Amino acid sequence: MTAVLGALAPRDASAQLGALVSPGPLHRTHASLEGITGCLQCHTVGRGVSASKCLGCHAPVAQRIAQKQGIHKAVTDDCVACHVEHAGADAELRPFDLTRFDHQADTGFALDGLHAPIASDCAKCHTTRSFLTASQNCASCHEDAHKGTLGADCATCHTTAVGFAQTKARFDHGRTAFPLTGAHTKTDCASCHAPGTYAVKAFGSCASCHTDPHTPRFDAACATCHTTDTWRTTRVDHSRTAFPLRGLHADVRCVSCHQQPALRASLPSATCASCHDDPHDGVFPGDCATCHTEDGFRKVTPGGFDHSSTRFPLVDRHAELGCVACHTDPEPAGRPRATSAAAPPAAARAFTGLDTTCVSCHVDVHRGELGTSCETCHAARTFEVGAFSHARPRPFFDGEHADLTCAQCHSPEHGGTTGARLLASSDRAPDAIVRVGFTATPDTCGSCHMDVHLGQVGERCETCHAVETPAFGVASFDHGTTTFALDGAHAPLLCESCHAVETGAFPAGHGTARRLTGIGTDCVSCHQDPHDGELGMDCSGCHGTRSFSILRYTHRNARALRDFFVGRHVTSCQACHKRQAIAGQRVMTLYRESTACTACHVDEHRGALGPQCERCHRP
Repeated sequence: MTAVLGALAPRDASAQLGALVSPGPLHRTHASLEGITGCLQCHTVGRGVSASKCLGCHAPVAQRIAQKQGIHKAVTDDCVACHVEHAGADAELRPFDLTRFDHQADTGFALDGLHAPIASDCAKCHTTRSFLTASQNCASCHEDAHKGTLGADCATCHTTAVGFAQTKARFDHGRTAFPLTGAHTKTDCASCHAPGTYAVKAFGSCASCHTDPHTPRFDAACATCHTTDTWRTTRVDHSRTAFPLRGLHADVRCVSCHQQPALRASLPSATCASCHDDPHDGVFPGDCATCHTEDGFRKVTPGGFDHSSTRFPLVDRHAELGCVACHTDPEPAGRPRATSAAAPPAAARAFTGLDTTCVSCHVDVHRGELGTSCETCHAARTFEVGAFSHARPRPFFDGEHADLTCAQCHSPEHGGTTGARLLASSDRAPDAIVRVGFTATPDTCGSCHMDVHLGQVGERCETCHAVETPAFGVASFDHGTTTFALDGAHAPLLCESCHAVETGAFPAGHGTARRLTGIGTDCVSCHQDPHDGELGMDCSGCHGTRSFSILRYTHRNARALRDFFVGRHVTSCQACHKRQAIAGQRVMTLYRESTACTACHVDEHRGALGPQCERCHRP
């Protein structure tokens, strides 16, 4: 050891120690790190070479890794996998295969065209050791012959396909802000570009190069009429003028309107009458465009004419009609109406003075019976009758009558002055008019309803029936207005208890109906007479309607027999009027009794004192 140290004595102590532990000399670019004191610049104790320490010195590489660009775009933190040190001062620290290196993918700068031959000789462009300091700007390698007058983007004009001298012949002007088309392709470059500097003249408008030949001036938009194919006018965008051409106007030849050059003589175009004759002879003072369009002068602008400005606004179904439906050709006398589908000339149509009553267009199915004010019942939305209220509202139109249709009452039998209407049927002529009568329609019940009573009670059905009652049932009837008032036990009886349905002769003829008249009012008409007529037909002497039981009875000869009905003779009826058999057959109560004492009492004197018991006896 002493011998070794003695041999190394002239050298620096740290270098000597480093030489003992180093695996080999560093590359000459890292020579300043030789020696034991420089190890920790790259190495970390116990962990080897640290990538963070490498990138601390190689900042451009660290930036490329962070941006994931170039050949370091996929590097993580292992620098020594590719860059091996201690291999000698002239060892290769940046080993990579040029044949597999994609300059476009890894640098963003393709080596194509005239650049392709230098792809294998990196030093042609990378004159320094670092590959990251080279600029992609053309001026970094080539001299700018235009002295900056055309900007720094040489690729606007030049490509790597041809040399700079051949660019003029093969230059694609379509890549510039002013592509050359038509006659411009034959123009020499120097006509627009200043020699040497290639400075570009203004090209914002045609006037930048061309003199305006129009007097007076039109405007600066020459492309409206001209193209680069030829300076002669080939098309005109008339929509940019005060009179755009639409519809049939678009097919009109220019010379039809422009007898002189368009820029020397302005044509009047404020109204249609400037070019067209007025077929309406001044009937409509406004412009034709109010009604017509350029698509055809027979067509009317949809919604163009405001008919509400007239005395006959078009609403609902009327709004769907075409003008010719009402404004027809007034045929001269003796000339048949044209049957062609073509509309007659507009000049032949009547637009003013037309009758606005409904019957001027529609057939009056009522034949004038209801006047000319059809809108009282009908509307233009639908000519069917909607809601109608009779002029004199009455209870007659309520109840069961409320839901009736007009035709249920206004029938052929009630047809106004003629009293008839034509009914729709399969054998009726197609043009026959269905007529319904409305005036003089009777409102008696018998005019619509069959008399179920067959003339027994006359025509005043409302005496018993009412339209408010379902099925016209009996609403109320005051039996007191008849010869037989209903009271007492008679009051709750139903009509059919006394009025039965019969088939026989009635005032209106033979038929079946409920008997309402000719019914007896004697009690025996409904009740059986238990007295067999013994007491006459007037039951009211003993009975009442409140209860048919005898409540109180005063003998008819009570005054004459006032001495008889005293004392023990004041007793019940049954005490004297007893039930007994008559002729050995029928058992009945006898009421015509004798007042002789022997009729009830046994004569103990056996007639010896005569029949006048009252001379000695008192009841």
